[in-house]
Amino acid sequence: MFGANNTKTITISFNYDPAADDDLYVFKAPQQLEIVSASFACNNAVAASTANYFDLALYNGGTAGTATTAIAGTIGGTVGWSALTPKDFTVSNGTVTANQVVYLRYNEEGTGTFTAGVLQINYRLGQA
Repeated sequence: MFGANNTKTITISFNYDPAADDDLYVFKAPQQLEIVSASFACNNAVAASTANYFDLALYNGGTAGTATTAIAGTIGGTVGWSALTPKDFTVSNGTVTANQVVYLRYNEEGTGTFTAGVLQINYRLGQA
């Protein structure tokens, strides 16, 4: 009865520079869930730049992990990042069904990147 009000959190630490564009596995849903919010924070500042930056987006990869259905829009990019300050994703399609894969799309331009960061995903099991 109150399951939709029980928000849970997953945190994933990234302690390396991916060094190139990549799709990073986050988790496989054990059952249907709804991602209600998400954020990312890095430990270092990345100055605003049109040549050296990175951005992130969340995707639902489907059960094979190959689909590209956007869960949330892109964050970061040319505006830069402040150290230890989370940037919130805008979740537009947070429904993930059982056995679907959630991944983080990392896009790097030039040399702008993080040295370590934390992705936080807040979700509710079942249908909200």
